[in-house]
Amino acid sequence: MVNNEKGNGALTYPVGLITSDEVVMAGGRGWINEENPGTNSNYYLYSGSWYWTFSPNSFSIASFMSVIRVGDNGFIGFTHVSSAGGVRPVISLPSYTKFINGTGTSSAPYIIVTNEKS
Repeated sequence: MVNNEKGNGALTYPVGLITSDEVVMAGGRGWINEENPGTNSNYYLYSGSWYWTFSPNSFSIASFMSVIRVGDNGFIGFTHVSSAGGVRPVISLPSYTKFINGTGTSSAPYIIVTNEKS
């Protein structure tokens, strides 16, 4: 919902890309060591396909910019922006949003209610 009073009135569609911080908070992790490289398929953002985050990693005048991404094994790493990959959109919901039903799939989408506080 676009709302001038809440600060996002300049947005037509208030949707962004997920950040690496959000992936880590959900259970994603990066390189740990050779024996435990950080792969993780046991968190809800794991999809089996790699996707971009909105978080930059580095920029070099002599090279490409690199961005944090989540690998197909759940590992958080980085790659050059010249690579093709998926994205994860995110929306911000107010704290008083209530989950009603659904599993988040196309056949059973999440049903939520975001009634304003009284």
